Amino acid sequence: MKKVQFNLLHSVTLVLALVFLFAACEEEVVVEKEKEKEEETERPKFFVDIRITKLPDKTTFRLGEEPDFSGLEVVELYTDGSKKPITDFEVSCSDILLKKGTTKATVTARNRSKTFNITFEGDLVETGLPVVYIVTEGNAVIDSKENYVNATMTIKEKGKELSKQSMRIRGRGNATWTYPKKPYRLKLDNKSALLGMNEHKDWVLLANYCDKSLLRTGISFKLSELMKFAWTPDSRFVEVVLNEEYMGNYQLVEQIKRDKNRVNIPKDGYLFERDNYYWQEPRYFVSNRGYGYSFKNPDPEEDLTDEQWQYILDYVNELEAVLASDHWNDPETGYPKYIDTRSFALWFIFHNILANIDTNVYMTKDDMGSSKIVMGPVWDFEWSIGIGWYDGPRPRPANYYVWNRDFYFDTLLKDPAFKKLIKEEWQKLDVYDQLLNYFDETAKLLDKSQKFNFRRWDILNIRVSVGGRPLGSYEEEVACDRQFFINHYNWLNGEIYRY
Repeated sequence: MKKVQFNLLHSVTLVLALVFLFAACEEEVVVEKEKEKEEETERPKFFVDIRITKLPDKTTFRLGEEPDFSGLEVVELYTDGSKKPITDFEVSCSDILLKKGTTKATVTARNRSKTFNITFEGDLVETGLPVVYIVTEGNAVIDSKENYVNATMTIKEKGKELSKQSMRIRGRGNATWTYPKKPYRLKLDNKSALLGMNEHKDWVLLANYCDKSLLRTGISFKLSELMKFAWTPDSRFVEVVLNEEYMGNYQLVEQIKRDKNRVNIPKDGYLFERDNYYWQEPRYFVSNRGYGYSFKNPDPEEDLTDEQWQYILDYVNELEAVLASDHWNDPETGYPKYIDTRSFALWFIFHNILANIDTNVYMTKDDMGSSKIVMGPVWDFEWSIGIGWYDGPRPRPANYYVWNRDFYFDTLLKDPAFKKLIKEEWQKLDVYDQLLNYFDETAKLLDKSQKFNFRRWDILNIRVSVGGRPLGSYEEEVACDRQFFINHYNWLNGEIYRY
């Protein structure tokens, strides 16, 4: 009986001990958990990184468009997994593309950065100028001046399509073809009046690569119009996008051709050029004085006969012989018998106003009969308005003639009658203020375009071919050219009034 009581007492004691033990353990666990919770609350959190949580509202842009990153959301990440919105991040674009494609935009905050893709495609951003979009067949490269490439050309203005043409395109130019920004010759399948100009199949895209004011060709055509040359090529400033790549600011110009709306001479009349590259043409001749000439009309490959070729060679040689004779300036038997003296006087004035040292000459002669050689149309102005084989301070000193020792003018200027004619034509001119206005108004028109052009062709701080010392900005280039024109015109005015 005592043994049973003892066992019962022992069991009760054991149970109570276990109860107290479990209670103590449970209390210890609770205390430990509370302690851990307390320590966790007190543990510091640290910044880890940034994360883009929402892309911008827009990630596809037009060619050249400045991206708008509105809607972009970025947060800070912490060691405890928490996030905090960032409002003072910066976004930069590695390249605002002028060619269809994808590039990176970079978000930067708290010395961390993340990137995301943005795409440039479609139309060029608005610059105020019409845009000429050219797509070659199979995206073929235009790498020849001889071989045309099939293409489609679409012209848009303010986003509206003005025309769409099937055509062929090739390179053009001599020295200008060697520059990175290429000039092009266009031949449309059908005649078209592009941008309000007279309809035709043949057009040119001039690159004006060395001309950092982009104004020389335009101001030269303006002067030709004011001086009432028989025909002046019409032109428009445009942007060119070739195979979805922005190529720069160009001038779309009427190609020099015999036509009732261009060089209006008879079908068998002569349109020929004195050209240093004459030997590259299909047919040419060299005069006794050593001047090389090539033919634009009659077509040298299809229409020019041997008789026509021989006639114009003999005519030019006869003129040169007369200029070297004792009766060279006789009104009946001297040079006035062979040339339109007024057109030669205007030509001399024109090129001296522009200080154009380029020596290429276009001339016409109506037929193989009694017609005379007429100077024009005007072309090639890359070496004008104070640049061209000069590397001194700019604006260039303005007290110099051009053409006075070249192409028969060395002889013509010895004739008092010819100098008198120059003075008479000079006194009729009213071009000074209009040309200054052209500088100012056209520079404003091109302001946005030039920024894109010189982003595409980063040359404002480097010497380019015959372009003279770099001035560092478009505004400085325009101001320098304008000041040279003022200085040179005033010097020339004083000189000619002494004739």
